[in-house]
Amino acid sequence: MRRTTGLLISSGAALLAVTSAPAAATEGSLYRFGVEALAAQAVPDGQCLVAQTGASFGVTCPPIGTSFTGTKWQVDLRTPVPGSVIEAFDWRAVRFHQTATSIAQQVLADGALAWQAAEADIPRSPSQPKAYRVGMSAQTASLRLWQTEARQQPNRVWTFLEPTIFVRDIERPLARWTVVPAEWVTSDPVRVEWEASDNFGSDGLGQQRINAAGRGLYVGSPGQGFHGATLNVAGLADGVQPLRLEVDGDGTAGAAFQDASLRLDRTPPSASVVLLGLPDSGVRVTVNVADATSGVRGWTLRARGPDGLTVASSSTGGDVVDVDLANHAAPGETIRFHLTATDNAGLVRQVTSALVTRPSPSAPGAPATTIVGGDGPLGDPGRIESSGAPLPNFSRIETRGVRTSHARSYSRNGRLLVPLVVATHSRPVKVSGRFLHARGSGLRGATVYLVDPKGFTRATTLTDRRGRFTFKVRPRLAGTWRAIALGRPLVVAPAVIQLRPRVTTRISARSIRPGGRLVVNGTISPLGIGRAKLVKLEWRQGETWRPLALTTADRRGRFTLRYRFSSAPGAFTVPVRVVVPREKGSPFLPVVSRRFVVRVG
Repeated sequence: MRRTTGLLISSGAALLAVTSAPAAATEGSLYRFGVEALAAQAVPDGQCLVAQTGASFGVTCPPIGTSFTGTKWQVDLRTPVPGSVIEAFDWRAVRFHQTATSIAQQVLADGALAWQAAEADIPRSPSQPKAYRVGMSAQTASLRLWQTEARQQPNRVWTFLEPTIFVRDIERPLARWTVVPAEWVTSDPVRVEWEASDNFGSDGLGQQRINAAGRGLYVGSPGQGFHGATLNVAGLADGVQPLRLEVDGDGTAGAAFQDASLRLDRTPPSASVVLLGLPDSGVRVTVNVADATSGVRGWTLRARGPDGLTVASSSTGGDVVDVDLANHAAPGETIRFHLTATDNAGLVRQVTSALVTRPSPSAPGAPATTIVGGDGPLGDPGRIESSGAPLPNFSRIETRGVRTSHARSYSRNGRLLVPLVVATHSRPVKVSGRFLHARGSGLRGATVYLVDPKGFTRATTLTDRRGRFTFKVRPRLAGTWRAIALGRPLVVAPAVIQLRPRVTTRISARSIRPGGRLVVNGTISPLGIGRAKLVKLEWRQGETWRPLALTTADRRGRFTLRYRFSSAPGAFTVPVRVVVPREKGSPFLPVVSRRFVVRVG
């Protein structure tokens, strides 16, 4: 099958006066079919003979006393593809007898006369065959020789060459989803599958797209058949997101939109445990669990550890439980409670309570003592809030999160943006943010704590008149850092920080003679991560970086890389870099510490 765009102008002034291609024939794409679309050939009254050689039809009508009117020879070409129409019919013709007779060329569209011309319009050999084109909109195109009057006829010979139909697709393609996850999706990559088809196969299909919430997730032209793609949905908010499959037609309208729903929940439920000491070794435990996306599946509260004795459990959002510490701790012993909460997407949040101490026998009737915060994730702000100290009402205070130029990406939790920060160990990182009233004005003069992943306060500041705050920190811990506005309740703006080791290098020379040696010395810090760390010296060949030398750092994180170049004459330059890869179990990211160019020669 061959396809062409538009229609060619017919040669032959006589034909142009009789017929012309419709305006629509110059729009879109047309498919070309030759003798493979031949449906039938006939010599109805047996007064003529036909010899077919490939796409050439030789028609001979010998001398006859009386040639009756009607069809002497006819070929029918039918569009071979359902859902399409013939827009044009082409052929070429030449005659080999000298005097034109009472024969006419005719073209039928679905059996109805669409065009005709007297035989005199066909050129006589040795002239070149004449090209004809007739426009139509039909399923069948027929070319025939028609005897216009009954009379004596001489010997007549014609050749008709390459009858061809040009077919337009009028049927839109079909598309359907075959695999879209029905359960809650808890990761950014999502695998989906679909099917696209068309009456013209892949030729009738254009671009295929997958969109969600106005964001393009996939664009391609895989053609007809079953297809699959792994979508990156990191930019979509948690919740039920509409997923739309669009398949364009090639010369036709696209397939009907195929809509599905994608249920995203990549955030574990929020959970908290608040303790209040009661007399006689009692403690009141208030559990709060919430998940605004997939909902709470259940929670379990255990004493002493994650595998300890179960104190309470529920499938609701929380509860208040009075616990007798005599069942879980010895007199004077300090323990914690551990809460495990699960949402309907299967995500788990584990929370550790503050410390609580059972009264000793020397203080009968004394209430249990709770120590809030301690080394918990909220540190000093958590201790202050739970101590009962007078604090401003922050129930309507909110934040959009923190921002930094070091952020590699942001994830969204409702209206809160959480940056993923990639920083170098102990190198300064500047973070800023804003705390707001519900009406949008800034929270002025609030105390803001910067708390590291272990719950220790690293800096404090006050918000300005627009509610803005700024911290400059030299992170030495990877994990979730928090900017916390001190009030009741606390308002928290988190940021996830990932660290790269700090690597310093020194190069022996940038210009080396053939046979010379390149030496790179360096140090990896912090000391604990640099000890016995693998280091690579790589050079670039084309688009690929390949290793030149490997070494490991000593116990102080120091390393030396050496490479001797070939002594063959000639000059060249080569890009070189030092790489400290990430090893299994390491909390530090890989780092390309330095790139430089070495000239040899």
